Amino acid sequence: MAVAVVGLLVWSGLFTVVMFRPGPHPWLSVGDTAVVVVLCLAHGRLVPAEVLEASAGSGWIDMVAGTGVFIAQFMLRQPVAMAAALAIAAAHAVGAGVREASVLLVLQGLLAAAVMVLLRHGARRADLALSEQASARASARARSAARSDELDQQRLLHDTVLATLTMVGTGSITRDSAALPERAAADLAVIEDLRAHPRVARDAAQVPAPLDVALRTVVLTRRVGLPPLDIEFDVSPLDLPHEVVVALSQGVAEALTNVARHANTRAARVTARRVRQGVTVEVCDSGDGFDPAAVPSHRRGLRESVYGRMRAVGGSARADSSPGAGTRVVLRWEP
Repeated sequence: MAVAVVGLLVWSGLFTVVMFRPGPHPWLSVGDTAVVVVLCLAHGRLVPAEVLEASAGSGWIDMVAGTGVFIAQFMLRQPVAMAAALAIAAAHAVGAGVREASVLLVLQGLLAAAVMVLLRHGARRADLALSEQASARASARARSAARSDELDQQRLLHDTVLATLTMVGTGSITRDSAALPERAAADLAVIEDLRAHPRVARDAAQVPAPLDVALRTVVLTRRVGLPPLDIEFDVSPLDLPHEVVVALSQGVAEALTNVARHANTRAARVTARRVRQGVTVEVCDSGDGFDPAAVPSHRRGLRESVYGRMRAVGGSARADSSPGAGTRVVLRWEP
């Protein structure tokens, strides 16, 4: 009995150590079943007959056998798990004679097997539900990304192609104007760039980019077909995520285009200052001004090309203006 107990303790220690290591260990349960079967076969030699009679299935080998049945159900797949339980029950009957304990081992095996079937069925249903939720979230993200990309393209088309068509329609650029071919070529270049360079990946969009360089490029870019502006530039070196820099620079470009087209002034001012971890960019002019509440709903210049772009990157924008008092467009972003 001393040899059996020491061997069982050694095996239990090994079993515990291996169980805490990652990865499946089906051989461990098979080995545990084999150890229990050997103990059950030697039941009559390890427990005296008078103790065996008095224990009524509560002896130490009975408890080891019951534990082995449960471990087999938890660690092995059916029908192998139930076969292991039957093997333990049969070995118990051979080693100690057919008793109630042997029958109880079979019942324990059936109950544990039923519990595991229910648990695994519930786990499969939970996995399926989680998979469907993940698929729905992925589809929603894909639709959101597609919608965002569509809005970006619409904003670019508004700032280029539609702006050119509007100028032609209002007579600001005539058919014979030298600016018309130049603007048309620039608009075609924008369309080709949309086709050649789809939406920037999210990881790339988070790479820092110099806001001051992007805004200076916008200020120095000639607005074909529009009067030139005398722009005061006050922007210190500042790095922000690439997608934020793009939104800010394109919003400023639209604001300056509106100054050149509608403000009846040639002077404007572009400033930027850091606010905590973010930035505030302002485009100001002292021109004719306008009533923001009176802008028709079909006019998408400020609404999409400025406000919409900033919302898309988690920022905000507003236009402070009134007739005869100039205009101040404020763009804000903060992580």
